[in-house]
Amino acid sequence: VMPYFLSGPDREVSTGSTPFHPRPYFLFVGRLEKIKGLDDVLQAFRSYDKADLVIAGDGEYGTSLRNQAEGLSHVHFLGRVDPEELSGWYAGAMALIVPSVCFETFGIILIESFRQGTPVIARRLGPFPEIVRAAGAGHLFESGEELIEAMESFRRDPDHRADLSARARKAFEEHWSEDVVIPRYLEIVAKAERRHRARLAVQRKESI
Repeated sequence: VMPYFLSGPDREVSTGSTPFHPRPYFLFVGRLEKIKGLDDVLQAFRSYDKADLVIAGDGEYGTSLRNQAEGLSHVHFLGRVDPEELSGWYAGAMALIVPSVCFETFGIILIESFRQGTPVIARRLGPFPEIVRAAGAGHLFESGEELIEAMESFRRDPDHRADLSARARKAFEEHWSEDVVIPRYLEIVAKAERRHRARLAVQRKESI
């Protein structure tokens, strides 16, 4: 089984390329659809105002979500974001929140976040627990209380966040970087070719 992979960042995201945001924030990235689970996150932020929620993406459910967030000045909708700018938002976030209520096939945004050294807080569902545990770079949640507790662990303890950030970057480089995955893929191709040539050689001998 070959894992999904991404190219490594062309350069470290510098402070200058990280979007300025006046308060600590947690990030959501993805389509604004009901199956992405943002309803639960917005509900948590009705009682949690110690950090902001920044939402990057758009979709058919966007109007409903914006209506739900009415009056929450610490919730910000960015709309669609250019990939280069999005890297900066990843890098500046305390953590990426992945609240999908559907069974995703993988969850590419988790490794996009790890690539920038940003830990994740993901719903305990589908492939997310396996990815988070493999990286050792995040928390899992089911309830709003668990989500708030995970966010507070990052806000109250910068050293904890720094530790998981280092783990996130290391895990990306070891498991999901194209520099690691592509050589493995090419080795599989080479092994298949060697087996094919060996079978052909046997068939030739048997036909003589």
